[in-house]
Parts: sequence; structure tokens; C-alpha cells
Amino acid sequence: MVDFTLSEQQRAVRETAREFAETEIAPVAREAEETGTWPRDVWERAVEAGLVGVEIPEAYGGPGMGVLESALVSEEFARVDAGVSAALGTAFGTRMIDEYGTEAQKEWILHGVATGELITAMANTEPAHGSDAASIETSARKEGDEYVIDGTKTFVTHGTIADVILTLCRTGGEGAGGISAILVETDRDGVIVDAEIEKMGWNASETAQLRFDGVRVPEENLVGEENRGFYQLMAFFEAERVGIAASSLGIAQGCLEHALEYAADRSQFGQQIAAFQAIQHKLAEMAVKVENARRLTLDAGARLDDGKKPTKLASMAKLYASEIAEEVASDAIQIHGGNGYTRDYPVERQYRHAKIYQIGEGTSEIQKNVIAGELL
Repeated sequence: MVDFTLSEQQRAVRETAREFAETEIAPVAREAEETGTWPRDVWERAVEAGLVGVEIPEAYGGPGMGVLESALVSEEFARVDAGVSAALGTAFGTRMIDEYGTEAQKEWILHGVATGELITAMANTEPAHGSDAASIETSARKEGDEYVIDGTKTFVTHGTIADVILTLCRTGGEGAGGISAILVETDRDGVIVDAEIEKMGWNASETAQLRFDGVRVPEENLVGEENRGFYQLMAFFEAERVGIAASSLGIAQGCLEHALEYAADRSQFGQQIAAFQAIQHKLAEMAVKVENARRLTLDAGARLDDGKKPTKLASMAKLYASEIAEEVASDAIQIHGGNGYTRDYPVERQYRHAKIYQIGEGTSEIQKNVIAGELL
């Protein structure tokens, strides 16, 4: 039997993240989403509070916590607003750097992210290659002691504000075995923002399409082994998927709370709408979904921290939590009635945020493929 009891430290992390979300994220969430403005001041305070790069080791200035603690922070932030939560996530690629990077890269990237000196991004997806990550075309050819990078990457979160981008490039032959991970500083010649991508949600988080036009980087920017970048990336998909599950869970939990509050406050036909069985049943179903998502997510995170590789469970958590986030948000809007369709209530905003979690870090369809593969 899995013990879902949080330790004293984990409860403290959750409470710290919840207080930060309610005092710092909630007041700016609507404006940040509607204006598409990255909330730099909130990010700076999150860095100061040790809530950015939660898993970065203490030796490099980070809190040195685990996947489960990181998931708790993601849940609490997304519970208030998943868009601002995404905007505060500026530690992309740090897991790979910690595991495969050189000591110099760790001092540069991990310490920089933990202290707020650096914002990182990851560039993997391309206009013609999303789920089929092994077929990327962006090339990095070796010239002397440099790599010369050419190609286009899209859906790069923080692409317009990042200082360094961990970029997956083709350095060898076709397929997964020809891909390397290379650090690219955004102030290098040839790094071009082709477009800032407008989205249905997550507008507080910058997203861009980037073009690399003969970008030269030193060979020491290679992370890990040449032609092993794809496999290095795959090594962390379980942890990334737990993070997505946690954010999805946060949306669902927040929407359930909003629905409960509204049902208790709203009166129709001479009584609170919470007194109607139809509303009660909907709330009960929402609560069951949230609890199931929480158990899957906590279980997967705890197993990762125990040194296990819960591929099937992480995909189950990501699949289930992302699907029920949309369902619970939709039900919350329904309980709010016409008010739920307006921007005066946060459930509308959370509903728009929810969809991305069924797509990012492997679509729901890909998760089903992974689960089926593990079963068979």
C-alpha cells in the first residue's frame, strides 16, 4: 500500500506555495492573462522564496528538493492560476543539466536559475515535428571547436525572455540516435524570434517560434554525449509528466473550490443551488476525479523520488489529471451558469488554461500509447 501522507517538510512546502499563490499570483492573474504580460516582479519574489527550480541541488543555490515537492508547488500555483504558474516556471532543462552537464555547466545554469540570474527555455518541437520528436531537422554541424546551428523551433516557452535555450539538434544520422542537446545563448548572432505565438490560454507565459540562422556556439555547450540528446531527454519524461499532472490537478482543485463556494452563495428558486441534488451530484463527481488525480500524481512523484522509473504510472497520472482538469473546469463553469462564461470569475480562465495540459509533454493519445506499451 502506498503511503500518501506528506512529511512535515512537504506540508511546509505546500503551505508556503499556497500562501505565495494567494498573496502574489491571485492579484495579478486576470490582468497578466488579458494583457499577455509576463509578471517579472512576481517571478523575482518566487525566486527569493525558493519556489523556482525547486529540485536544483543546494550546492548550486537551489532548495535541493524532490519531484514530489516540485509537484506540490506546481499544484498550489496552478490552483490559483495555471497561466501565471507556467510563467513562473523558468527552470527548463535543469534536470538534464544536473544529470548530464559538466561542472562548469552546472555552475553556470543551475546556479543562475536558482538565483534568478538566468531564465532558461527548451527548444524541441518544430513546425513539422511535434509528437515525433525523433524526427527533428534542426541541424548542428561541427566546424572546428564550434557547432553551427540552423533550423526552426516552435512553441518555445519563454522563447522571448530566455537567456539560454537547451536546444535539441541533429548532429548525426536519422532517428533518435542522431540528436544532441546543446546550450544556445539567446544573445548570439543568428538567434531570431520569428513570431510570438498567441494562445487561447497561458498568455502570461511567453511562447515563441525561433529561427537559428548559422548560430555558432562552442563545443563545450554540448550537454552530455553527442548523439545521445534524445535519450537524455527521455530520461526525464516521467518527472516532466508528473509536473504536468500536478498543474492539471491544481486547475481541477481550484475549480472545485470555486464551484463549492459559488453553489453555497448562489440562490435560485428560494434556496441555495447547493441544495439541489443535480448540483450535489456534479460536485461529488468533481471531487472524486480530483482525489483520483491526486493519488496518481503523488504516487508517481514519490516513486521517482525513491529512485524508481514509473513510466506507466507517470503517463497515467498525466493522462488522467489533464483530462479531468478540463472536465472539472467545465463543470465548474456550468455550476456558475452564465457568470461562469464571463471573465469576472476565474473558472473561465482556468478552463482555457486546461487544454494545453492534454497536449504538452506528450499528448493524451501518446500517453495511451505509452501505457498500452507498458501493459503489453
